[in-house]
Amino acid sequence: MKQKYETLATSTMKLVKLLLNKKTNRFLLMFFLSVLFNFALLEANEQLSNTKTKVCPTCNELYQDNEKFCGKDGTKLIDTAAAKLVCPVCKKEGAENEKYCVEHGQKLIPVHKLSVTEVPTDLTEDILLAKKYYQEGNNHCDSESYDLALKSYMKAEELYSDFPELHYNLGWLYSKLGNVDLAIDHLQKYIILAPGNKDITEVQSYIVLLKQASQEKNEIIEKYKERDEVMKNALEIQNEKFDSVLVPAGKFTMGTNDGRDVCQPEHTVYLDAFEIDCYEVTNAQYWEFVKYIEETNDHSKCFEGEPSGKDHKPRYWEEEYYNVPDYPVARIDWYDAYAYAAWKGKRLPTEAEWEKAARGLDGRAFPWGNEWDHTRCNLTGEPKPAGSIESGKSIYGCYDMSGSVFEWCSDWFSRTYYQHSPSMNPKGPEKGIRKVIRGGSRFSRPFQVRITERKSERPDLFNMAIGFRCVKDIADKEEN
Repeated sequence: MKQKYETLATSTMKLVKLLLNKKTNRFLLMFFLSVLFNFALLEANEQLSNTKTKVCPTCNELYQDNEKFCGKDGTKLIDTAAAKLVCPVCKKEGAENEKYCVEHGQKLIPVHKLSVTEVPTDLTEDILLAKKYYQEGNNHCDSESYDLALKSYMKAEELYSDFPELHYNLGWLYSKLGNVDLAIDHLQKYIILAPGNKDITEVQSYIVLLKQASQEKNEIIEKYKERDEVMKNALEIQNEKFDSVLVPAGKFTMGTNDGRDVCQPEHTVYLDAFEIDCYEVTNAQYWEFVKYIEETNDHSKCFEGEPSGKDHKPRYWEEEYYNVPDYPVARIDWYDAYAYAAWKGKRLPTEAEWEKAARGLDGRAFPWGNEWDHTRCNLTGEPKPAGSIESGKSIYGCYDMSGSVFEWCSDWFSRTYYQHSPSMNPKGPEKGIRKVIRGGSRFSRPFQVRITERKSERPDLFNMAIGFRCVKDIADKEEN
């Protein structure tokens, strides 16, 4: 196209010389022909710039050379010259340097030259299946089943790696799981694949925060290289600092009429006095229990029906998270929590005891009051030492009862239990499938850390979102 207009320009200049030789009004002639010449070149450049030399390998939409990503599906564009060559009959891609289909003898053509109805279905099917796994991963995230969500997202990525929203969610998920490097990697891919999205600045800011959090985390971990020595030293400090508090006998308001059905109805409950730990059980405290089991193999305090072969170590016990003595212990199942509490001469709180210790007598929504305040609890996704947030403690002085980790309770779970529960010392149903967990975790959303919110998990489940604290009957304390 450009050559065509350059030829036109050359011919025009020859005409100029001819006319000049004929003594035409040179000024007018030069003005007219220069306008014509410039117009021709501009037209040529415009035609060249509008030439569509990029193609989307997913939907085969053509784009101009200055475009980088498909406006329909976000896929990175490729040069039409680099597009796949396929047989127009069987739609199979030819091997490198092949010009004709081996089966049909047809000349191979770029895939983008096929009509929409002729596009090979293998890639389309991959994208559809990837989106199915993507949605499956979203559902797992909503239920806080992060390990399952990661598996679904990885299947989607294997099928369709240029899926912007998938990389966004993978970045979010890896940040929740504590893998900052992979979180940043996927968020940066999201920025590359969807540079025009409105939230790009927000994502870039989040990457900066992740890097800062990772640096702080590494500085903490660096202090704890020799686990046993560190834990022994930390235990001495914790044993002096970590105390328990008395919750007097009496009535309190349990449940709510404004929440989900499972949290209704609001009702009055009487509880005997009990003593509850002000802090969630830490890595150092749980380390002492694990060492005891290793050295003695004494399971006499364990739950009678616990699964066989348990050593009560948290899953991934060798990971760096467990080198930090003040972090709340996590990835322990209900049987682990039960065994530790019994070994300490304590027990797990009932659901009612947990709620009273968190709520007090005034029916508040959060441990600190009725107004939401994100600075009073840990929902960052990054772990913090137990008791870090002074302003978030309950009226009885219990820390981290919103955020940090969910806490195992002793009760079996029933969605309708509140509708017929006893008004004095309720202990939950006699049997069930899942155990109650309370308080939300560092991965939760604000509504999930309201004191009245109820959740449950199988007693053999463990993940980074679940820990516990212990209680003790006052009578037991007096007897000792």
